[in-house]
Amino acid sequence: MRFHQLPLLAILVLGGCGTSKAPEAPPPNRWSDARLLSVLEAQDHRDAVALCALLGDSSATIRSAAALAFASVQDSSSAPCLLAALDDPSNEVRVHAVFALGFIAHDRVVDQMAERSGAERDSTVQRAYRHAMFLNHQRRGKITGIGPVLHHLVNNTGQERLRAADALRRLPSNILLKDSSLVLRAVSLEKDEDAKALLLHALMHIRGKERDSVLLHAGGRPQPLSMRIPAISALSFKPSERVRDSLLVWVNDPVPAVRTATVDALNNGGVFNAGTLPWSDPEAAHWSDPISRYRLVGSMGSNPANRKKAIAALDTASATGPYAEAERIKALSMVDGAYSTTQLETLLYSAVHPAIRQAAFGILADRNQLLMMMPRAISYDMRIVQAAPFWQQVFGCGDPGLICAAAEKLAVGRARELSVLFPETVEEQARQALHPLRDLEAAQLLDDLAAARDERPKPIHKAPAFNHPIDIAKLRTLAQGQRYRIVTNKGEIVISTDVDACPGSSLAFDSLVVAGYYNGKAFHRMVPNFVVQGGCPRGDGYGGMPWTLRTEIGRKPFSAGSVGLASAGRDTESCQFFITQGPAPHLDGRYTRFGEVLSGMDVVWQLQVGDVMRRVERID
Repeated sequence: MRFHQLPLLAILVLGGCGTSKAPEAPPPNRWSDARLLSVLEAQDHRDAVALCALLGDSSATIRSAAALAFASVQDSSSAPCLLAALDDPSNEVRVHAVFALGFIAHDRVVDQMAERSGAERDSTVQRAYRHAMFLNHQRRGKITGIGPVLHHLVNNTGQERLRAADALRRLPSNILLKDSSLVLRAVSLEKDEDAKALLLHALMHIRGKERDSVLLHAGGRPQPLSMRIPAISALSFKPSERVRDSLLVWVNDPVPAVRTATVDALNNGGVFNAGTLPWSDPEAAHWSDPISRYRLVGSMGSNPANRKKAIAALDTASATGPYAEAERIKALSMVDGAYSTTQLETLLYSAVHPAIRQAAFGILADRNQLLMMMPRAISYDMRIVQAAPFWQQVFGCGDPGLICAAAEKLAVGRARELSVLFPETVEEQARQALHPLRDLEAAQLLDDLAAARDERPKPIHKAPAFNHPIDIAKLRTLAQGQRYRIVTNKGEIVISTDVDACPGSSLAFDSLVVAGYYNGKAFHRMVPNFVVQGGCPRGDGYGGMPWTLRTEIGRKPFSAGSVGLASAGRDTESCQFFITQGPAPHLDGRYTRFGEVLSGMDVVWQLQVGDVMRRVERID
């Protein structure tokens, strides 16, 4: 009887399985949790009061998210409620509260954090205290000796060791010189590639054969690029003949970032004035690449002894694209003054690419400032008056990029000069051409220049008002780790975005990609072993959208291959993004890190100014 019932039982069991619901797919990102939207709204509106209230929520998930949101808000008035959160029963809430306090704490709050850390029993939270207090001291310039930095370097791992190495290289040069033996020992003992790369920067301030040997070894092949470039940069000051010979070899390196770093080192070291360059190898990398060629020849040709060779080299080169043309113009002006003031002014105010206009402006501005400083029969005040029309015309031209460039050039000017070169009437005319958000950087630079002219303290720039709300419906469909393919003329890069940590930035990037905005945009900036940057609508780095994003700070640090948003200060992010070539701890907490490179770092290393994003697309 019992055996006869088994088939029926099996049917019933199988039938029950057939009617059960399939497991639900996991949500695309954490913002599918409706409870977190109140945190996101308060973070986006910079509502510290609302976030403080959320720190008292019954859910540890909400309290943790609220504590972390304060890292993006960075409002010093929130210190009391964050200090109260250090008593939260959740370890994660305490870690996030400590993390956020590290960005805003002043001396008294740091003292309270130190007291709390002594009573903390959880090792993870204890580490968070140490890391936050070190970051805070570094950001506020409180680290004045090498001892605390070496202690942090020796007693930490991962990103904190990199932060210590970065702090060491940024110590005042007199400290690094005084403790040069300790610095050299730290470099020689360091095993971590990224930490050693940061420490190598510190050797720029040290002299001697031992230092040269360390840098020459690190700067050559087969050392990794992350070590070669800082080593080459550190060799720039008064290089010995041994160093100079190596630099002249590395100028032929196939990697653009290495060539750029080497040319900069040769320039800074005065090597070009010695009249030495292997002119006879037209197949070398620095000849086949127009931008490297123009930069090299222009610098070398500034020595009269090389004038004929330089002109011949420039005559046989062909500029490909506006960025190479801009370098050609600069090179020719350095070699023999080939461009007259009239020719350059024609370029300056013509409809050519902004990069070319910037090149023309730079040459004209340098000539103008040289004439102002050059002793002549007329008084200095009269020389300022003679120079004024050039500057006033640039400020009044209506080009936000040129207005930025002019303001940056005059940034060190004294009130005496600025009252003539940049009077209030000219300031008003310049401001009329600016969009309040798209041209925010220009407006800020004008604010700084006006303060210097009027002998007022440099203004503290306020973040723009909230103007770009997050589309929650679209956000809920955007996958955490959404991938994108960046197809460049050098190859493909695949990145993913951190929607959980940076929802507004990730969604804005996705919208621009879907709209085809980045297709055809150039990389207008490359700093060796630091970043390649692109996405500017103008192409010269001074452009943006008619809206701004909120700065979003997560826990992930800026390491090699991080993707971040460029900005002109907190909450001013827009469409320009950058990819780091190496670790950049000094960007942590200051810039939005919204993604990372999954593949194609070899392509990132090959990118240089003028390379183009042929297509940027979602990978679904």
